[in-house]
Amino acid sequence: MKSNKFGLLISVLLFLTFIVLSVVFQSTIYLYIASVCPLLIVPFLPDIRSNQFIKPNQAKGAVRLITMEGKESADSNLLVILFEPGYVKWDRAKLFFNLDDVMKDVYVKPDPYAASMTVLKYDLSVHARKKNWIGISLTQLEQRTGQLSYTTNEINRLVIRIADLHELLRLPQAKHASASRGIGA
Repeated sequence: MKSNKFGLLISVLLFLTFIVLSVVFQSTIYLYIASVCPLLIVPFLPDIRSNQFIKPNQAKGAVRLITMEGKESADSNLLVILFEPGYVKWDRAKLFFNLDDVMKDVYVKPDPYAASMTVLKYDLSVHARKKNWIGISLTQLEQRTGQLSYTTNEINRLVIRIADLHELLRLPQAKHASASRGIGA
């Protein structure tokens, strides 16, 4: 992320430098060079439209992350993301949430009109740069809604097994450990 900010800053400064040079020296050559500089800026711009981030403290009650404990075993514990219809932007690639925002011991009243969707293990991914942020592939969820009796606009709960989250968070460490064993042999 820092390299993107550094590259963006350098390319913008380069653009502004050539603009100033074209004005000071009244040169069309510097102006032509400045007109090419936005092409250097584009690769460093952040891609803010492809993902959505859940921030419950800024959503004013529109979304909540709640854990629900199962009675059978720890494998039946669930993380439920409750949100108002229309909160999730289904045209985005991923929906990210922070595990630190999860609330425990919260009562949720039953809703007969709740439309829930199960998030499977292969729908989840870890954010590359942010610690404890988990992504849900909205495109995969949207594809599965084609077989349901309701649409994505009606969904107001996403249900995730906590065991899947723990497995996902351990995955990079397991890959690293197996790679180091292979090198030592």
